[in-house]
Amino acid sequence: MESSTMKENLNTEKVDYEKYTVRKALSEYWRAEEKVELIMIGMTAKIPITILCKLNNVTPSQYYEWREKFIQQGKEGLMSNGGRSNRERDLENKIEVLERCIGELTLEKELLKKLQP
Repeated sequence: MESSTMKENLNTEKVDYEKYTVRKALSEYWRAEEKVELIMIGMTAKIPITILCKLNNVTPSQYYEWREKFIQQGKEGLMSNGGRSNRERDLENKIEVLERCIGELTLEKELLKKLQP
């Protein structure tokens, strides 16, 4: 009798998997804060890591790599490049180049105005 009661409890108990899904700001890469959130969910052991990873489109090996870095170094371990992703660093470099170009063009324009009679 007890085993049938346990089966009924298992069948009626529904898990809300939505609360185990990490909302990513950008789909291309994971930010450090998002990795920390995923790791913390996994460390609570409320659902199996394999299910957590499937829900978040992460391989278990990637999850365990992130978790190991987090455990060893904390949040800083997940924040390479001073907390910026490679994409952010590349965009910042492009902005610097474009700002220099704008500055040079502005100087040329001012010089041309002065040379005109």
